[in-house]
Amino acid sequence: MVDVRFASALQLMLMLALAEREGAGLLSSSELAGGLVTNPSLIRKLLASLAAAGLIVTTMGVKGGSRLQRPAREITLRDVYLAVLGERGLFAGRSDLPHRCVVTSNMEVMFEELSHELEAATLKVLAGRTLAGELDELERRGGPCSHHKKKGAKAKAAARAPGVSRERATLRRSRPRCSASKTARRAPDGVSDMLQRTCP
Repeated sequence: MVDVRFASALQLMLMLALAEREGAGLLSSSELAGGLVTNPSLIRKLLASLAAAGLIVTTMGVKGGSRLQRPAREITLRDVYLAVLGERGLFAGRSDLPHRCVVTSNMEVMFEELSHELEAATLKVLAGRTLAGELDELERRGGPCSHHKKKGAKAKAAARAPGVSRERATLRRSRPRCSASKTARRAPDGVSDMLQRTCP
């Protein structure tokens, strides 16, 4: 089974970073769960790990929620990774193999060393990227379904061009919608706008 804790925690942190940037205040676990389309209990577990690492502050109560504990520019992706996964090898070797040859006698140790080298390289990349930088990149990518808007503009231009048939120039009404927009419509009010602006 694929471990999605880091991906989920990173999205939570980016949503909190966006809320901070826009002055939206606290986001509740149900609002965050709506953004990830998952159970609030999983969100609370991730939030607990992030809070224990000193990355967020969580307030209990009806009007409670979570926010970043320090500015987004001071939080790296490495911080988020370690908060939810800890320091461990990316892969696990087998320890149940009988030592019958030079391969089986050394495979576990070799694989463990390789795993730690890979994780060290991963952490180095993540340490060079911050929440603020990633949020800037998401905002540069544009709002929901900007590619559909471009297609619509092209179709309208084609409709005005001479020699183009009406059938070919008409934009299909059944064009696909971005799944993020569908998610945004199901999400609570607190995160709907943020989801729509981060559609790839």
